[in-house]
Amino acid sequence: MNAVIYDFLPIFFLIALGAILGKSGFFTSEMVGGLKKIVASIALPALLFGAFARIHVDAGLGLLALVIYLACAVMGGIGTVVGRVARLPSPATTFLFQGFEAGMLGYGLFIALFGADSLRHFATADLGQVVFVFTALLAQLKRAEAGAPVSPLGLLRNMLLSPVIIAIVAGLLASIVFPDAQGAPWAEHGALAPLLSTLGALTTPLVCLVVGFGLKDFHPGGAGRALVFVLVRLAVALALGSLVAFGVVSALGFPPIQAIAVLFLFILPPPFIIPVFRTAQDDARFIGSVLSLHTIASIVAAVVIAALAG
Repeated sequence: MNAVIYDFLPIFFLIALGAILGKSGFFTSEMVGGLKKIVASIALPALLFGAFARIHVDAGLGLLALVIYLACAVMGGIGTVVGRVARLPSPATTFLFQGFEAGMLGYGLFIALFGADSLRHFATADLGQVVFVFTALLAQLKRAEAGAPVSPLGLLRNMLLSPVIIAIVAGLLASIVFPDAQGAPWAEHGALAPLLSTLGALTTPLVCLVVGFGLKDFHPGGAGRALVFVLVRLAVALALGSLVAFGVVSALGFPPIQAIAVLFLFILPPPFIIPVFRTAQDDARFIGSVLSLHTIASIVAAVVIAALAG
């Protein structure tokens, strides 16, 4: 338990620092926007390539990705029902029930709590989710924004031009050509390993600063609906994630750490891209409160999972 707390202290410090620097005006929205671009275009792709280049591409990977893709879709359906029953903003509630923020939070948290050697297991869990976000969820968001169906070719073009997707595809191809990275320049002692490691290591500190900045304007007042949403979403995600983690994962023959990685994925907050497409004042306020509260809850849940996992 002490080891987990020690691992978590830098995360807590950097998130708190991001909030303090934002509150004091030292960090501006433009500066944080630049940090996000560094993470999304450079640091995270380097981390993703290294992780996906070490996973095993086989039928088990494909089946797990499909199950998690479908689980994200099921959560969207549950979100629609929850929104109607609890009278939460629609369609924002449906959108917020789908997908998990692995890129700007999950990878950084996982590597800090479980180490770089285990990151390939989180990448394995994330594959189906990231495909879901870039296809099904993004199509819904764009359709709601434009009020018309979205071109599949446009979605495909956006997906293929994303540095994140490029890094994942390149990593998967690399893992096929160089199984377990044996003899590859990105292997542990390869020529590219120091570069990829240094760039990837930027992800956790920069993400923590960005997350902290996002929490600086959170006000508890009027957050009741958001709290209800977060509690319900976490309960649903944990139930569904447990089924996948301790049912599907074990049935497919993955090691125990893979079940932990799947459960870790399911406690993460909704994707941070959602506010980009939902800019109406009521939606923006609700979504902002949900993401702030859920981020805090997810960090606590991540520490609990790490402690229980030993």
